[in-house]
Amino acid sequence: MDLPPLRRTVRTGPEAKILQELKLYLKRHGWYVKKLHGGKYQSGLPDLVAFHPVHGQRWIETKAPGEKLRVSQIYEFEQMDKYGAEVYVLTSYTQYDKLFGSGNWRRYI
Repeated sequence: MDLPPLRRTVRTGPEAKILQELKLYLKRHGWYVKKLHGGKYQSGLPDLVAFHPVHGQRWIETKAPGEKLRVSQIYEFEQMDKYGAEVYVLTSYTQYDKLFGSGNWRRYI
């Protein structure tokens, strides 16, 4: 009997791999990292929040290369930006240096 191919989900798709690599990279560089969980009544938040004793906090959304933000994310990121919380979108842990500039989420609309 042939099994159906595995369906790509948030936990198994390319974004999940990026997220795991990024979390590990941040931890190795002294960050405390928490994965945020959305649900039925909560959507649009970034994937991670990271804290560093020198660099402060960062709200981080991971995206696979070429992906755009969802409408709910655009709305939430605009609200966060209005209140001073910058959101950074990364497509790889190799973009670590982007965390030290201004939030870049508008480039992914």
